[in-house]
Amino acid sequence: MIVRTFKAAGDAPVFRYAVSREVVARTDQVGHALYDTTLAAGAADTVTRDAAGEFPAQAHFCLSGTGMVTVDGRSERASPGTLVAARAGAEVSFLAESEMRICTVFGGEGPEEAIRADPLIRHVDEFIGTARDVFWGNGQSRRLLVKADGFGFALCQTLGNANTDSPLQYRHHFESCYYVSGSGEYVWESGSHPIDTNGARATAFIMNRNDAHRMVVHDPSICLSIFSPPIEGTEAHDFSGKRPSSY
Repeated sequence: MIVRTFKAAGDAPVFRYAVSREVVARTDQVGHALYDTTLAAGAADTVTRDAAGEFPAQAHFCLSGTGMVTVDGRSERASPGTLVAARAGAEVSFLAESEMRICTVFGGEGPEEAIRADPLIRHVDEFIGTARDVFWGNGQSRRLLVKADGFGFALCQTLGNANTDSPLQYRHHFESCYYVSGSGEYVWESGSHPIDTNGARATAFIMNRNDAHRMVVHDPSICLSIFSPPIEGTEAHDFSGKRPSSY
């Protein structure tokens, strides 16, 4: 288990001008990397050509603020809950009307040509009440990107219900959970760490050893969950057994 808070994360160059925080690092070796970037109101910025490195796909999720996003010449309004996904070589830029906070994921494996060619621009509201709004066991999981989408990793907006304790272990995927709201703690064999979204701003739990753990939620939580390789999108947990639930 690797734990990294927003405040403890190092700086990284993802955009041409804004400085990003490297929350899940390439050196964590979990098949993806995650960055958190704030764009000032009025700023126009573009993802650099080499930002994805060895990864063939990119995705960007708007946590807060409003503006415009353009991917390979296609422009859409961006607001909290907007998702953009594309090949690593696609040009992605943002124009912030108000201060925007963007989470960027690079992931996948193999050649870029194997990644879905046409970019996606979606909003989390499109998933609510559909087959991709899944009760995962102690909350809802909006399956924003899954295996069938063709980007080589899965990205979910995961909601944790208050006062719940979920024993989990992902045996077939590397998972990173980036908590942006809520409180609680993760507990695993050799330690524990609070879900801190106030003083530390956000907390990432990176299961680099497929760690068995307990997800203990005190106040309602929201995290971004990344899976490498990607999940199918219909999976849910069963807590009736003696072992931590897995998929």
